[in-house]
Amino acid sequence: MRRVKFKVVSVSHGRRYSAYAEGNYNLYYLKDEIVRAREGTLGIAVFRTRYFAERFCSERSMVNRLKIIRVRPVGRGKNVRIISRFTCPSSLNRFYERYRPYSIKTMNPPCGTMFYPAVEVLE
Repeated sequence: MRRVKFKVVSVSHGRRYSAYAEGNYNLYYLKDEIVRAREGTLGIAVFRTRYFAERFCSERSMVNRLKIIRVRPVGRGKNVRIISRFTCPSSLNRFYERYRPYSIKTMNPPCGTMFYPAVEVLE
């Protein structure tokens, strides 16, 4: 059985959704569901430990209503070096469709981040 990881989600009107991605890249996280990453993306970002998730939330405490949930990864995880700096759909489209990171602003992912093709939401 895979080890539990931690996902940071935004909560709005009782719904939990991606804290980082917007538009078509935004995913909803319902308890006891398996959530799959959109094809052609890096995957679903999770944190290896609660510490890294809490650190991410504390750095963005004024931005959203963030919550940490426990998830179980599905599939093989990977580390990535760069992600899109901006979360708007147009930036994410350019980042993913051409995958030319030099054509848009990029950044390193937050510490402790892993990407998986899917996750099972435990809470």
